[in-house]
Amino acid sequence: MPYPGGGAAGITHTPLLLLQAPPAPDERRFYLHILAAVGAPATALGIRAQSVAALEVRVIALLRDLGLRMIMVDEVHNLLAGTHREQRRFLNVLRYLSNELEASLVCFGVSEAVDAIRGDVQLARRLDEHHLPNWRDDAEFSDMIQTLIAAMPLAKKSNLKIKSLKQILALSGGVTSRIFSLVKDLSIDAICSGEECITDGAIATWSPVWSRHAPAQRRLVRAGP
Repeated sequence: MPYPGGGAAGITHTPLLLLQAPPAPDERRFYLHILAAVGAPATALGIRAQSVAALEVRVIALLRDLGLRMIMVDEVHNLLAGTHREQRRFLNVLRYLSNELEASLVCFGVSEAVDAIRGDVQLARRLDEHHLPNWRDDAEFSDMIQTLIAAMPLAKKSNLKIKSLKQILALSGGVTSRIFSLVKDLSIDAICSGEECITDGAIATWSPVWSRHAPAQRRLVRAGP
């Protein structure tokens, strides 16, 4: 997010920009995402009617003025949804932005993200690969869960048994994003119920949101129109 930095009054600095790769490797959409992320008034600038080349010039000029030092792109495996040519062009855009702005480039994604990045040999050589292993049943996992729960807006402390921690690990498969979603859902349920803490019982009976509606959906299907 942009924030006021040092320097002349009215100047906003954004040393770090976090973006999500578009569902498919689309240069125009990506440039529009960048402009939206930094708060550029799309209607006033009429940017949607501009060519890709014009958007590129505007994005480069704007990010340079903002003092950007790092570009972080999440869901980079979305590139694989496009043709080989589209993937190469999008990777060229990432490499160009990084070079032109002299900014570091960080990409996040599932294992397929490595295949997407390797579509550009020059870009792949510049990026180090770091694989995040799934969480295991150890003290580090326990500490992470306790820290995550403590960050939730709950009025009471959640005192969970070891069995509940093991169940969280089993339900999530040790995948970080699933763990965060699970704890968030449990926290919402705790607030809505008035419990104001995550209990062992709540974890024992927890199920994904989509599965909670499955029985009702099956009854509707059996009932017919």
